[in-house]
Amino acid sequence: MKDKGSIGMTWESRLSLSLPGHPIVGVGIIAICLIAVYLSFVWVFDLQEHAITYLMALLIAYILVIPRYLNSRNLLDQQLFGLETPLSIGRELEIESLQFSHEDIKHSRWAGVWGVLIALMINELAAFLEGADLIEMFKWVHDGTAILPLTLFLGWVTGRFIYFSRVSDNELAIPDSSTIDLLNLDKLYAIGRTGLRRAFAGLVCIGIVGLMGLKTVFGLWATVPIFAIGLFTGLVVLLRPARKVRNVIREAKQEELARLKPLLCEARDNAISGDGSRQGRLTDLMSYHARIESTSEWPFDSSTLLRFGLYLLIPVGSMIGGALVERVIDLVLD
Repeated sequence: MKDKGSIGMTWESRLSLSLPGHPIVGVGIIAICLIAVYLSFVWVFDLQEHAITYLMALLIAYILVIPRYLNSRNLLDQQLFGLETPLSIGRELEIESLQFSHEDIKHSRWAGVWGVLIALMINELAAFLEGADLIEMFKWVHDGTAILPLTLFLGWVTGRFIYFSRVSDNELAIPDSSTIDLLNLDKLYAIGRTGLRRAFAGLVCIGIVGLMGLKTVFGLWATVPIFAIGLFTGLVVLLRPARKVRNVIREAKQEELARLKPLLCEARDNAISGDGSRQGRLTDLMSYHARIESTSEWPFDSSTLLRFGLYLLIPVGSMIGGALVERVIDLVLD
């Protein structure tokens, strides 16, 4: 449990908690508000309108809302599988999941600064690939657009989102090797699903970014690097919270195999000496030894791996789907 005197909550968390329960509803509310503000400035000040700002508003809304769902579900999984001191299910669980130390909140501001710098570099790179000047984005400010402020805001919330995701992973409760039942690892699959949900969140973000890049010089060819980025990101996020569990499972396997070794030697000697009553014990020990040796060290079941494989299709599928929708709209308008 966290020390109540040393923790606090960011404005992003307070905003997320003030929204209705389901994350899709929260994303919709924030995205509509951002788009409404954007359109108001466009109409009032006669600014230049860009369609990409709608996708940027959607991405910002998603990043603001998704931590509430991810963190609260992680704690709920740990509670149900007995991996952490039980908490109240519901509102208290969501509040607990979004509280961090004041030191972490201070550090997150530096992560936000790095996010802003990276967002600026990505925009400059995109402008360069499209043949524009390297300061084209700053010229947009003079021309009257809202892309630069949204880019800065997107970089800020993304940097903090990534930082708090890493902090949440570090706080996962990891059982001791002495408490692990190698014949029943169901309790540890909760940690595997933690990485799965974070991989899903990251791949959806990459999918939205891919939609933004459909009109670049690469077009649909951008699906190749987008898939590579999605695969790398998905694997890193999926395996990150499970690595510590893998080490614990490996340690438990080594301890159990070491305990079985003298028993196997004793049963083998008895069987060789002609004691037929011990032959069955040797067979049972050998079967148990083979079962322990073949136990997977990663806390993933088949359904988790199957879902991860399907999640990898999200970025590519979103880009292909976006291109098809755009083609249909062009045909209808023509």
